[in-house]
Amino acid sequence: MLIEWIEPAKEKRVWEVVRICEDENKEFYDQFYEALNKLRKHVPYHVMEDLNKLEDVFLQKNSSLYTAYNYGFKDALKLSKEIRDLT
Repeated sequence: MLIEWIEPAKEKRVWEVVRICEDENKEFYDQFYEALNKLRKHVPYHVMEDLNKLEDVFLQKNSSLYTAYNYGFKDALKLSKEIRDLT
């Protein structure tokens, strides 16, 4: 089926989009990382795990881009089919 043929190209594009978004948000990550490092110098050791979790959550936000792109792709295919069915 066409989807099986498209899947590798779509997967490649998804990661390109993730990389583009990461590049666009690099300034925010740099600011976040700078603030996090300042906190690490002043918080007790037992709080470090929480700071590491915050960093992980911040970095994982880009994984939602993967999901969003896939949903958008599926929606576009569905819309395309619906338009073809109308004509």
